[in-house]
Amino acid sequence: MKICIFGNKSSTSELISYLFEKGFLIHTLICVNENVSKKNIISGHDKNLPLLADKFGIEVVEISDYSLSSKTNQNFFKKRNFDLGLSTGWQRIIPGEILSQFKYGVFGWHGSGFNLPNGRGRSPLNWSIRLGLKSVYHNCFRYGVSADDGDLFDIKKIKINQGDHIKDIQFKALQHIKKTSIMLIKSIINDKLKLKKQPKLPFIIFPKLDESSGHIDPYCLSAFDAMNIVRSCSKPFPGAFIRVKEFKSLIRIWNAEVKKISLSKSEVGKIEIYKNFILVNFFDGFLKLTSFDIEPYVLNFKKYKKLTAQIEV
Repeated sequence: MKICIFGNKSSTSELISYLFEKGFLIHTLICVNENVSKKNIISGHDKNLPLLADKFGIEVVEISDYSLSSKTNQNFFKKRNFDLGLSTGWQRIIPGEILSQFKYGVFGWHGSGFNLPNGRGRSPLNWSIRLGLKSVYHNCFRYGVSADDGDLFDIKKIKINQGDHIKDIQFKALQHIKKTSIMLIKSIINDKLKLKKQPKLPFIIFPKLDESSGHIDPYCLSAFDAMNIVRSCSKPFPGAFIRVKEFKSLIRIWNAEVKKISLSKSEVGKIEIYKNFILVNFFDGFLKLTSFDIEPYVLNFKKYKKLTAQIEV
């Protein structure tokens, strides 16, 4: 079977290595070139992906057109006669003119706290944590011409534990990606591919999250909601952050703990900086920041026993 993989992330590398380990060969990798990667700020981008593909004897095609809308890209696929496409770590809709060139179609994965057709759109795993949801419906499906609207091949319900960060959910999703990629290939080889149509109903769609989406404002969030934001955009994403007015600094938060207590209105928005941690006050308690960076590093807070400052909205 002539298989083409679309992707730019560590999940793409993991899938290629897994398929190779199981004896399934990949013919071609489609990824963006370095300039496109920098311009689009791809979280979790694997710059060594082309080297890995080359190691396994995979043709590497690095493109400058992330949308794949150019005639050059479309003509490339017309000449290749691929049987199957797999897409993971590719954050653009693949044009119908290209999808139609694959004998069995191009398949990808999409997971959110609302099962398809609900939960379509951007950053669905991040949104599921951000909204405080308890599980993710992770779908393997054949791409259609619109976002996340294709026929379903397999679905797995993934639990979101209270302490899970986005990297933990990505890891769980990756296990499903690996498993269903093998199931999909074998079902095609054995002529047993079965797909299910999505219901034609009104649906919820998620908007794009970017670096600015990690801004935490204690004047309009609970400590619990703020913690969900921290969990949803921790590494490999840019991280949640607060701004400190007095020090003209930004504190980027990677991990924290929620402490539930009642605070007076005057205490909301204050932070206390200690040697090894920072406390951020909300109306229903505070976040104890246990892993963070300060940008720019203008405050050598470790020499102080305690400092009090105000958060900038």
